[in-house]
Amino acid sequence: MEIDDLETDDNEVVNTNLETQGSSTTQNKRSSEFASEKDSNKKAKQTRKRIDRNDSPTLKKLIMELTSPESLEDGLSQDPLITLQSSVSEMDVNSLDFLDLYNKIDTAEDNLRRTTHDLLRSYYNFGQAIKQLFDHFRKTCNEDVSNAKVNDRIMNQISVQDKLTETNLRKRKERGKKVFRLFSNVGGIEGIERLKSFNATSILNLSPDDVDFLIVRLNG
Repeated sequence: MEIDDLETDDNEVVNTNLETQGSSTTQNKRSSEFASEKDSNKKAKQTRKRIDRNDSPTLKKLIMELTSPESLEDGLSQDPLITLQSSVSEMDVNSLDFLDLYNKIDTAEDNLRRTTHDLLRSYYNFGQAIKQLFDHFRKTCNEDVSNAKVNDRIMNQISVQDKLTETNLRKRKERGKKVFRLFSNVGGIEGIERLKSFNATSILNLSPDDVDFLIVRLNG
């Protein structure tokens, strides 16, 4: 055998060993990564807490307000106008009326609550109208056709003003149905008036499961 042939055979052996070692290293690395990922997922599952709405401070507070017999509207200022005191110089400090300024904060907060109630009442009425129209079509059509006819009626009436897109329609329908479903089961419009510390966004962002929980708790 020639020397060149021996060198070639030796090189092939060395290359084969290197490839085998590289393959083994890669497999070990992949196995290690897989095991690490598996352990990580296992730990994540172990640390992930189960949602218990009975322990939710937000839902507890909302239940308390919705079951309160008091109506905020009785204590709200009827004057929507707020006149802010002009800025004063150091020579006019004696004219500062902190009682008046404090009362203006109260008035502003009352107006904010009124705005929240107005918005939720609007969504309630919108959801109620959707429900009534859907029930009307449902007498003679299946659910899908009834929903399509409701959407068509809304689009035909509102798109004239170019104010509606399919995305906005879907979002407002979902919010309207959510608000109507919640408050129609807890006293209707009167339930909205009981809200004191919740803004409209807090109510509109409730999940369907949150709404189900509230309805059950408030009708138990």
